Amino acid sequence: MRVVLADDEAPARRKLARFLREQSDVELVAEAADGVEAVRLILAEQPDLVFLDVQMPGIDGVAVAEAVAARPNPPRIVFVTAFDRHAVRAFELGALDYLLKPYDRERFENTLTRVRASRAAPAAPGELAELLERLRASERYPKRLLIPHEGRSFYLPVREIVRLEADGNDVAVHARRGRYALRATLESFEERLDPQQFARVHRAHVVNIDEIAEVHPWFHGDQKLVLRDGSEIAWSRRYAAKRPDLLR
Repeated sequence: MRVVLADDEAPARRKLARFLREQSDVELVAEAADGVEAVRLILAEQPDLVFLDVQMPGIDGVAVAEAVAARPNPPRIVFVTAFDRHAVRAFELGALDYLLKPYDRERFENTLTRVRASRAAPAAPGELAELLERLRASERYPKRLLIPHEGRSFYLPVREIVRLEADGNDVAVHARRGRYALRATLESFEERLDPQQFARVHRAHVVNIDEIAEVHPWFHGDQKLVLRDGSEIAWSRRYAAKRPDLLR
């Protein structure tokens, strides 16, 4: 397999290059440090496989993949990401694979094994473009909120939110770094946040699903949620019925 590697972080690029050079059936033909260079090298080298960092200067990894997806016989893509959970979910939908930083040799080997297997069944025309379109759709939810606090404002990554609580005319944002009040409604937050990451569990509570540590049966079909910060919240059967996927 002829491989192009694109990552703007030199240490990460060196690590992946070392792993690739240890493979007897892999030839690392080029390395890129930004998106523009990656597109140029991919079009010039026509590789079988590209390891592509999602976050890169110039143009990001998804845009690079979109630029080559329409070409005849596009390469297989393995995205490399440090934190983009939306991308990870999209990659898991189909032929695209990913490496989540920091990755180890075992995860790299598993990824390469899947790539080798996928080469036996060539991708259908337009498959990469379709998957990239689904990935872009998954990015419509914000990754950060602007929080006004004590005469200043700062950006709070959405992934750091533990839960949201209705508090009169405000919404209390309970985050890992503290509690903040925003003049808003819980309904407005529910509409803005990714339902794959957040769930309305009560008329007064929206929780980050990844922050749920335990689920306990409670009274009259309700559930009790224990979050990783130790807080306990009732999950009413009315709202549990709307998210049966979380109880499977």
